[in-house]
Order: sequence, then C-alpha cells, then structure tokens
Amino acid sequence: MVAPLVGTIADLTGRRKRMLLAVTALGAAFAGAMVSVTSGRWALGLALYLASQVAVNVALGLNSSLLPHIARPDDLDRASSLGYAMGYLGGGLLLVLVAAAYFAAGRIGLDPSLVVRLAFLAVAIWWLAFAVPLARRVPEPPATPLVGARGRVLADALTRLRHTLREIGRYRELAKMLLAFWLYMEGIGAIILLATAYGAALGLPTGALIGTLLLTQFVAFPYAVGFGRIPDPAFRWRGTVVAMVVWTAVTLPLLGALVRHRGGTTVPHTLALLAADQLIGACLALLLGRRALDGLVGRLDAKRTVILGLVVYAIIPVWGFYLATPAEFFMIGWLVGTVQGGTQALSRAIYAQLSPRAKSGEFFGIYALSEKFAGILAPLVYGVVGQITHNPRASILSVVAFFALGILVLARVDVASGARVAAEEQARIESAHAAD
Repeated sequence: MVAPLVGTIADLTGRRKRMLLAVTALGAAFAGAMVSVTSGRWALGLALYLASQVAVNVALGLNSSLLPHIARPDDLDRASSLGYAMGYLGGGLLLVLVAAAYFAAGRIGLDPSLVVRLAFLAVAIWWLAFAVPLARRVPEPPATPLVGARGRVLADALTRLRHTLREIGRYRELAKMLLAFWLYMEGIGAIILLATAYGAALGLPTGALIGTLLLTQFVAFPYAVGFGRIPDPAFRWRGTVVAMVVWTAVTLPLLGALVRHRGGTTVPHTLALLAADQLIGACLALLLGRRALDGLVGRLDAKRTVILGLVVYAIIPVWGFYLATPAEFFMIGWLVGTVQGGTQALSRAIYAQLSPRAKSGEFFGIYALSEKFAGILAPLVYGVVGQITHNPRASILSVVAFFALGILVLARVDVASGARVAAEEQARIESAHAAD
C-alpha cells in the first residue's frame, strides 16, 4: 500500500534515485538487525521481517521506475531481462556462500543457527555494496511536479494519485495488463513462496530443497538473458532460445517420469541427466531450432513470449501433483529457472511501454502493489484446498487456475494501443509544464 504513494512523491520531487537509495539503506539495516533474533524473540523477528519486506518492495518499485528513463524504447525488453538475470546471478552467489557456511558449520565449530542469523547480516552488506554503482553512475530523472501544485508534497501526491485512479479508464490496456499480471503472478508467487514448504511436506531432505533453490538461481541467469531477446527480430538466436525452452519443457517431465518409475536416483546422477538433456537440446536447437520453429518465432512479440513462459509455468504444478523423488524436484527447479526471470522481466518491459515516463514512479508503485497482492490469493487457495483435502498434492494443482486466467486476460491486452495512450499522456504532461 505504501509503494504507489512513495512512487508518486518520487515523481513529483525528482528524487526517484535518492528515495531508492534511502529505502535500500533502511532495508539493509532491518535485514542486518535480524542477526539479533534468537530463539524465543519471534515478535522482534516478525517486526524486522515486516519492515525489511516493506523496504525491499518499495525499493523494487522505485528501481523499476528508472527503467524507462535509462533504456531506449527498443531496449526495454533486453534491459529489463538483463536486470533480472544479474539479480539471479548475484542472489545465487550469495546463497552459495551462505549455504556452504551452513553445511560446514559443524566442521568449523559454529552453531548452524548462528550461521543462519549471520546470513541476514551478509544480505545487508551485499545489498548496500551493490547499490554503490547505482548511486555513482545512474542519473536522477527530472521531476514532474503537479500542475498547480500547492507546495505540500504529501497533499500533491495524494491529489495526483486520486486523479490517476479516477481516470484509470483512459488506461484500459494498462489496467488489463495489471489484472493479468496480478493473476499469473499469483501462480508464480505461489511456486516461489511454497516450493520448499511443498517439498518438505512430501518428505524431501533439506539438502535437496536448498540445492534446488541454488540450481534455479543459476539456471535463471542465462535463460533470462536469452528469453528477453526473443521478441527482438534482429536477434539472430531467437529461434534457438525458443527451441531450448520448448525442448526443456517437453523433455524434463519425461525424464522425471522415468526417474520416478525407476525409484529415484542420486544427486550427481540427476545433475548428469540434466546436463546431458541440455547439451542434446542445445545441439538440436542450433541445428534445427530456427527452421523447425520459424513460424512460431516470427509471431513472438513481448506479450506472446510471456504467454509462452506462462504455458511452461503451468506444467510445473501439474508435475508437482505427481512429484515423488528429490531428483524430480531438481528437474522442476531447472524448469522454473528457464522461464521465471524472462517472464517477469518482459512483463515489466510491457508495463513500462503502457506507462507515461513522467509518472513512472507512480505507475510502478501501483505495479509493485499488484505484485505484492499476488502473494496472497494463491497461497490462501493452496492452504484452503489443503485443509479440505488433507493432501498437499491437490493444493499444488490449484495453482494452475491462476496461470490459465492470467493467460486469458493477457491475450486481450492491446500493447500498441496502450503505448499510444501513454505517449499521448506524456506529451500532454510536457506541454502543460512548458505552458506553466
């Protein structure tokens, strides 16, 4: 609820970057303070977790609001995807360090619970350190003060938000995009939030759960980079990337069924199977991908590429219904990594096209609001279905509905029409300020 108001204030005052750095510092402080949360201090832990979640999500909205100011219109897809990819790489590296320390805690004479608490301190330092390039190199976009402003920032921000919400009918395509995003992010959010809980409910070991999280982070890096280039007609490897995504979506469930039929396999054997699958897929994609999928690839703009990713995502809860071995959990993690970053990155790029640049903070604040509400309904449905059926497998299957609804609404979004409305609003704002 805070994000739209903060984003609007950032637009009005021309302090998008400075406010981003401020909430980053606050969030890092709250995260670092969690090192003090010991057994029994649940109230302190809950308060710090809440505060850090508010800070990180406001920061993500402000960060996204810089996208249309630093990337050319034809670079939005690539820039957004590269941002997500680097996030997965950075988060994966930190998770490797923390996981290694956790598993080695006994051998080096540390209490594992202390390592967990120190991980929060490491997150705080990491967060601050990687904000330094942004602080030094990214320019501050200009302010877009309210025409006829009264000079009271909070009152002006509330006035602009009220005007935007009152005129939301003018942004019909953006509103549809927000609804679609909310629906399919419910599914994505449920998988992210509930994956380890679901694996634990099925009796999978902690090592398999942490290993899958690591695997997903690193797989997401190259796939997010490639997925974000699929809509670019000038990208010569787009057919190869699409072929790899399709290959992975088809072959991994088949591999999982084979492993389940044989009663499971070891982690090294599973990783070898995944490596072999991707190597064969890469060879076929390079040799045949561009020819075999030429018709499909030619129709893949950003919106249709997101739909492709959501179709792949819909496979995951269905597979989860039959999941029985740690090896399959690793394979599902790999499949998540193929589409997770690219789908979210292209969604952000589409939304940037549908938003006036002058109101990027405000509109991405609303986007952040939609994204965070997306973490509520699907987990609630998951829990209710679990209570009724007493079966976590039925719960995970319920997530498919959110992907299906999201695809139906997204298919009705006219991106070109929405982008024209945003451009007209941008021109109106610039004209009003020139005359003021």
